[in-house]
Amino acid sequence: MSSDATDTTIALGGFTFATVRLELRDPSGALVELRAQALAVLRYLATQRNHVVTRDELMRAVWGDVIVTDGSLAQCVAEIRRALGDTAHSIVQTVPKRGYRLMSEGAAATAAPAPAGGFEQVIGFATGADGARIAYAASGEGPILLRAPHWMTHLDWDWRSLVYGPWIEGLSQRFRLVRYDGRNWGLSDRGVAPATLERSTSDMAAVADAAGLGRFALLGVSGGGAIAIRFAALHPERVSHLVLVGCCARGGLRRGAASITAQHLDAYCRLIEDGWAQDNAAFRQIMTSQMYPGASADEMHSFNEMQRVACTPQEAANIRRLVADYDASEHLPDVRCPTLVLHNPHDAMVPFEESRLVASSIAGARLVPFDSPNHVPLCGEAAFAQMNRLIDEFVLGDAPAKIGAHTSNNTAGATALPIVASRRR
Repeated sequence: MSSDATDTTIALGGFTFATVRLELRDPSGALVELRAQALAVLRYLATQRNHVVTRDELMRAVWGDVIVTDGSLAQCVAEIRRALGDTAHSIVQTVPKRGYRLMSEGAAATAAPAPAGGFEQVIGFATGADGARIAYAASGEGPILLRAPHWMTHLDWDWRSLVYGPWIEGLSQRFRLVRYDGRNWGLSDRGVAPATLERSTSDMAAVADAAGLGRFALLGVSGGGAIAIRFAALHPERVSHLVLVGCCARGGLRRGAASITAQHLDAYCRLIEDGWAQDNAAFRQIMTSQMYPGASADEMHSFNEMQRVACTPQEAANIRRLVADYDASEHLPDVRCPTLVLHNPHDAMVPFEESRLVASSIAGARLVPFDSPNHVPLCGEAAFAQMNRLIDEFVLGDAPAKIGAHTSNNTAGATALPIVASRRR
């Protein structure tokens, strides 16, 4: 396969396989090891996915002129099936007297175009108060911008996605962007104590300390808004600017007469638990359609896969329940830093009234509506360019030399950068 071939990532029963990087990853995003020959067989089947490939064709593609027996091919197929947990042979199908067929939903987690200068991030781990390891990544140079965790992230995937990727890479060209996965999803520890608002705020402090951040601008997107608000109120000495995009201080259960019902939330979470991990993206599409109704088919597919990879169905439901119960409204009057609130008046996820509450409760906060069909603007929209311009003017235009200083005061128990480097060239 040529070195300039398009790297397509396909979904395989909860696993994913990148056809050029030759990476098979399990539902948690962990790399699954396969022998080189098994990877070559999987790659060729992937290029012909959903079509029958004869044994002779497979053997020529993988072994060329080297004479091997059918047993070598059968061994590779068996190894692939074991790695995928495909005991029913429903993913790698045997077609009697013909060959094999790899069944896949299609392209997954399609990569956003790489910028001319490439993208590089360095991944490290902070240690929460309860010992949970929180994964964070730093990319770019300039004033520091710390992004709160939100639905749904995975440090080794979100920068490749069509939805998050362009924004992450763009911000990294103008800031030292530090972002992290919340506990129980992405590269952070799984199966640990739940991400309550209080615990999530503590985790943010642990990340800031581990990454050696002094005073920084703080970005809260969607469900990360309540965490960012509470942190800014409790740590005014650390936050120079607060930017909130599509956020609220109160979760869906905490909005008085405008609250969703517990029955509504429970029904939604049961759908997540039952269908999140399926190859069929119908259940994940429910959330995608609410957040990004104006997205292209490729962008929706990319976000659907992002959600599947980010965490387990049970944790996705748990996170949904937790965020719906967040309430940082009591902390709004205590936020003293300059604050910019950006919100879509037609947002299907978070009512515009919630942003009015936030902006009117923080002294001097500025509220700017943006025109988009989506919860957060996507690359290519006029609102996307507007959002980035406003953030740049707000943060960089206000004495940027006063923010973003790196410090060497990492706390005990934190693992300082660098740990793992991820690059796109």
